[in-house]
Amino acid sequence: MEALGINYGLIVAHILNLGLLVWLLTALLYKPVLGILNALGARIQTSLREAEQVKTQLASAQTDYEAELARGRQQAAQIVVQANERAKGQEAEILAQARIEAERIRSEARAQSLQERDQLLSDLKGQMATLITVTAEKVISAELRTNHDRLIEESLSQLGRQN
Repeated sequence: MEALGINYGLIVAHILNLGLLVWLLTALLYKPVLGILNALGARIQTSLREAEQVKTQLASAQTDYEAELARGRQQAAQIVVQANERAKGQEAEILAQARIEAERIRSEARAQSLQERDQLLSDLKGQMATLITVTAEKVISAELRTNHDRLIEESLSQLGRQN
């Protein structure tokens, strides 16, 4: 085969060099790169698992948030209902107090009007008594003058007859 230009020694040396190169590349380059790739893959897997956990936690937090929001809305509605009930109770109480106060004011007004009426009647009676007394005095005075003159004349005529 030497006539063909094939050198067996050189082929063996190339095969040995190729084997040594493959071994060196495997030992020095392939295994470390493969380790780096495996570590990177593991980190990616871990990150994906963590992302899935975060997604699950986020969904849980969203559900909790919505439940808390619904609970808050329900509590707010209850507070509004209670406030309305309290307001109705206070309204009824205020109306009852207002009715009582109005009745008190009406009673006081009635009492005051009765008192004023009685006072006016008393004043009217006093004025009428004064008017009657003055009128009676004038009538009696006028009557007495007429009777007085007549009595004097009668007395004088009786005295004159006796003399």
